[in-house]
Amino acid sequence: MDEGYDSVAMAVLAAVNAFPGLDPGERFRFAGLGQEGGLALQTGSGPVILQERRSVTGRVRRLCALPFTVACRTGGAGERQRQDIAVRLETLGRWLEGQSVTVAGRDHCLAAYPALTGDRRLTAIRRAGPPRQADRQQDRTETWVMEMTANYSVWMGPKPYKEDKK
Repeated sequence: MDEGYDSVAMAVLAAVNAFPGLDPGERFRFAGLGQEGGLALQTGSGPVILQERRSVTGRVRRLCALPFTVACRTGGAGERQRQDIAVRLETLGRWLEGQSVTVAGRDHCLAAYPALTGDRRLTAIRRAGPPRQADRQQDRTETWVMEMTANYSVWMGPKPYKEDKK
């Protein structure tokens, strides 16, 4: 498997935390959600190789996918707050896909994904489905989630020969 998994996961976290719809000081984190509220990003079991191509020079290009989930937990959610959470997660998803979104009356578009280490490149982030309520506790604490996938490419093997220019 790709040794750059941490680099990809950290780049996805950086992209999610660059979302213009976050309140000041609000951040997604890799840890679990707080009992009463918070934002989290969970990556599950790690990346999946979608395709592998080998060149005649021995270089290998892998197209990989990193499934992840963004989660939002809130306490005492009423119907209006549920709608706001769903819209917020949907807006985050569209923004990560590179679509133009309106936040606080201003249009925003993600210009580029964060850089990765080595010969890796984040190529796309896509929603795997709409936001949904994952659970509701007796104290009315609710967790909302949206599954997403980050696609990236990895080049491995010997670097192509470059002729010296004189």
